[in-house]
Amino acid sequence: MSGNNSTLDAGMSGNDSTFAGATLPEAMADMADIASRLATLETNSNIFFMMINAILVYLMQAGFSLLECGSVRSKNASSVLLKNYIDTMFCGIAYWIFGYALAFGGNPNAFCGTRFWAGETMDSGDYMKWFYQFSFASTTATIVSGAIAERCRLEAYMVYSFVVSAFIYPIQSHWGWHPAGWLFKGDGEVGFQDFAGSGVVHLCGGAISIVAAAVIGPRLGRFKAKERAEPVTHHSAALISLGCFILFVGFFSFNGSSQQAISGVVDGLVASNAVRNTAISGSFATATGLLVAKTVSHIRTRGHGRWSLFTTVNCGLSGLVAICGVCDRAPDWGAACIGIIAGLSYFFWSWLMVRLRIDDAVDAVAVHFGGGFWGLIAQPIFKKNDGLLFKVATDEAYTAWMGLAWNVAGIAAIAAWSMACSLLLFGALKLCRRLRVPEEIEREGMDFEEMEEECYPPTAYSGFSALQHTYAHVPVVPPSAKDDDFV
Repeated sequence: MSGNNSTLDAGMSGNDSTFAGATLPEAMADMADIASRLATLETNSNIFFMMINAILVYLMQAGFSLLECGSVRSKNASSVLLKNYIDTMFCGIAYWIFGYALAFGGNPNAFCGTRFWAGETMDSGDYMKWFYQFSFASTTATIVSGAIAERCRLEAYMVYSFVVSAFIYPIQSHWGWHPAGWLFKGDGEVGFQDFAGSGVVHLCGGAISIVAAAVIGPRLGRFKAKERAEPVTHHSAALISLGCFILFVGFFSFNGSSQQAISGVVDGLVASNAVRNTAISGSFATATGLLVAKTVSHIRTRGHGRWSLFTTVNCGLSGLVAICGVCDRAPDWGAACIGIIAGLSYFFWSWLMVRLRIDDAVDAVAVHFGGGFWGLIAQPIFKKNDGLLFKVATDEAYTAWMGLAWNVAGIAAIAAWSMACSLLLFGALKLCRRLRVPEEIEREGMDFEEMEEECYPPTAYSGFSALQHTYAHVPVVPPSAKDDDFV
């Protein structure tokens, strides 16, 4: 190997030493440049992965809007849509100023972060993480809008949206997701585990919903009998169905991206398992809800039972919520079991809310609190190779039991924090008489009295735009909007 094709000689000395036509320093510089470019590509791949999925998670706002809009009566449709739009925008303001700093800020302690207020001193490498976590915070904020729909003042909802995104959600998300958080650290060996937010996102939103719906009180005419709730007419099955499909898409990204990387050796496998388990759990929960609702209806009507779109959709969403906690590690049969139990749990929590005379307009508590509660219990049970089902008869059973204990502690901590803070918030708004709209507005519909644009204005049917001003403030109440017509 000599002449023009000479390579690095045995002595590796002199200016004549070359490698593939380059001197040794040049070859090493080329290798360093390649390594740098690969590192940049890896970083950018992870950023792009998180960006695309965060956008799809943010799309869940559209799903929630459509689902909630279709679930309420037509006289309140515009009001529900505006509240869903408001909570995500106020979340952006609050999470930028306070929320991210408390959740993932610099100089963290076991309770919260202490830097990055309004982005101060934040490194540009954290920008994508901010946007990604903002999309999750926005999801938590919008859960409550459905529970208090059709009677909450708009200004009260603005205050709620800011407070939950600035303080309530970020602090408990620090506990459960930040390496410095007391729940995450646990006892140093075992701690709280929630891969994609069964507890941190959904249990938190569901717990706030319980308090919010209880403090604001039921809709007029909802509870006429002592132990029976009047059924509510959902004004658009099409919106409910479309909203559910969008939420399914969002959950695939919600769970599939929670690894927050795609360039590592196992990242793709984790993401693949997460989305597969999400589909399995959601499907089994949907089938469970469909069949159970039909069976119950069949028994109650003595052979004339009907299928329920609303119940079926919510059971499916319960399955998606429940699998969040362990979608990365559950075996496929475990995802199926989680989905079936989540579907059944929806009926229990929905029944319990009625029994307690808490009026949850869209069953947000049954879906998010119930699904999140079961998801955190299921995580240390179904976690492949390390869960109780795999370790209960081995010498490592103690570790598995401790995992369950820490998740139970997480349930208690998240629920207690969320409910206590929201009780102060909604209690203060109620004392100031700024929480609920007046009775006459609730009877006639919030769209007619508080909104400039009605979702279904009379002029849309007349075809004459000249009549718009004439009819703009006429309280035309559709049959489904009457207080005594919850059928």
